[in-house]
Amino acid sequence: MYFTSHKSITTTDETTVLTIPKGFSINIVYVYVINHGGSTNTVDLWWQNGAGVDQMYLLDGTSVGAGSRDILGGQSSAPIFVLHEGEVIKIATSAAGNVEVAITFHLVNRFPYINALNN
Repeated sequence: MYFTSHKSITTTDETTVLTIPKGFSINIVYVYVINHGGSTNTVDLWWQNGAGVDQMYLLDGTSVGAGSRDILGGQSSAPIFVLHEGEVIKIATSAAGNVEVAITFHLVNRFPYINALNN
């Protein structure tokens, strides 16, 4: 089943967008970030493993102009990233403003043998 997780960001604080629930993995198919603010904002969007260690930046210091957006994926239903239980997606912006992020994903049951592949 597909879901979309959404957050509105109005501070420069690191914010959790999504935590992958126990027993599941997600296939991310689309990431949408829009800056509703009146000036350019720099956006970092990344995931951490279950131990809180940064794994990879999906957006790394990406400049999003006022009224502009940045999109990852969406060309097909194929996943652009696969995350597993306990992993967390976070966002931070360089300036307080009005930034929104939406992540569309397919939620799937996590099979026990994946633990061996993920370590």
